[in-house]
Amino acid sequence: MEAIVAHPDVQGLRRWLLATADAHGLYRKFDFTPLSQPERLMERLDRDVYNRTAN
Repeated sequence: MEAIVAHPDVQGLRRWLLATADAHGLYRKFDFTPLSQPERLMERLDRDVYNRTAN
């Protein structure tokens, strides 16, 4: 994470989003916080997309 957040290509980004099931503590160390406005985000998830394209 240190290398990623320090990389020159990502300097100046306004917002970073990530998904994690169990590494919240790690990401908090790098200034990630819970979403400030989760009501503004939506998702479209296709759980079977890889099964359909693998055949």
